[in-house]
Amino acid sequence: MNAKPDSTAAAAIPTLQIGPYRARFVSGGRFRLDGGAMFGVVPKTIWNRVAPADEKNRIRMGMNCLLIEGDGKRVLVDAGSGTKVDAKFRDIYAIERPEGLLDEMATAGVTAEEVDTVALTHLHFDHCGGGTARHADGIIRPTFPNAHYLVRRQEWEDAHHANERNRASYLADNYDPLAASGQLILHDGDVEILPGVWMKNLPGHTRGHQGVFFDLPGQRALYTVDLVPTVAHLPLAFIMGYDLYPLTTLETKRAILTDATREQWLLLFEHDPEHLAIRVSGEAHRVTFEKVA
Repeated sequence: MNAKPDSTAAAAIPTLQIGPYRARFVSGGRFRLDGGAMFGVVPKTIWNRVAPADEKNRIRMGMNCLLIEGDGKRVLVDAGSGTKVDAKFRDIYAIERPEGLLDEMATAGVTAEEVDTVALTHLHFDHCGGGTARHADGIIRPTFPNAHYLVRRQEWEDAHHANERNRASYLADNYDPLAASGQLILHDGDVEILPGVWMKNLPGHTRGHQGVFFDLPGQRALYTVDLVPTVAHLPLAFIMGYDLYPLTTLETKRAILTDATREQWLLLFEHDPEHLAIRVSGEAHRVTFEKVA
């Protein structure tokens, strides 16, 4: 795969060239989640070696959003937690610098007005919250005024019929204003967001959960989102307790890693605080990797 760091990128913005596309990691901030919940049935004595917990049993997480430029378009994939949350919410999840998303985009030379599409992989707060913002008049509006927002219909419906197990992750202020503004596009199946770049269903975390595939001649890459949130989650059994359908996650993950290791894909991570991109090899049950970014 001819994916390499782009030395011409704006300072401090990690960038990869994947085929004709420039993929930049723009941070929506950092936060922490309970380590036990992040690793499900895996004992703490094992996961704490690779993801050390703080005094509240929380592990460090990134919100590494992906800005893809090419074919005359700018597509932002996910938008972090945003700035609408109150002090109590920020303290619970130890959220740091959620306002940094627009700052980093500006460093990359892209304004909010220049984004053509915001592709939301799913509607949990740490993925879509930054897609809307509270303005001085108190009204919540889309952060990217000229963009279409893509959401899978299954995810939209599930977010609006949340239950006791998942409703803490779905906050209506993060997505209902998108429908009110007329910028929301619901799609039923996989969708091509740029030529050769697809939003595809990776079910398990939620039914409508998606990843972004770069399906280019001789080049394959995947923004894994919450299927493999960090490098520490590469082992098949390391599945989040947050996943609504963990056995579905297992089979989705096994299928993806089988293809990824055989073809040596590039994997891009949304939540790893240290590893943004790796190239994998080996086998699904024993992945080896080389850090790329």
